[in-house]
Amino acid sequence: MRPLLLAALIAPMAVWAAAPALAQDLKVTVQGRDSVTLTPADLAALPRAKATFTAHGKQITYEGALLNAALKQAGVVSGDRLMGRYLNQVVMAKGADGFTATYSLGETDPIYRTNPVIIADRKDGQPLDAKEGPYRLVVDGDLRPGRSVRQVVSVEVKAVP
Repeated sequence: MRPLLLAALIAPMAVWAAAPALAQDLKVTVQGRDSVTLTPADLAALPRAKATFTAHGKQITYEGALLNAALKQAGVVSGDRLMGRYLNQVVMAKGADGFTATYSLGETDPIYRTNPVIIADRKDGQPLDAKEGPYRLVVDGDLRPGRSVRQVVSVEVKAVP
């Protein structure tokens, strides 16, 4: 009887872990400005790109909105204007579990970097599962996924002290 009860408890959890993550809003905050909330529809309307890295010997391809495009929606300077004091800013992505990764603003902009940084919502052609999604920040060209924040809930841009 106990093995049946245990199986009945574990089965729904296995289904939950493989299920796609439900879409949610993403908060983008820029120091000294109001924050912007991007809905799943807002993110879907932004320019998209693919990013890849290798994890455990397997190449994984993510797809999603360009982080740079999301930052522009919040009023962040980009392109030819991204120089001088604006380069003294960092982008901090925070996951639901509290994990945070930091990137220089310059490395998120295509004028300084050819490989995109994306807010991924798809992995190998499928929606992200609940363990990773609904969004994962992925830096194309990174050799390891250590800076790739899972379950991203917010992105903040601020000056380096």
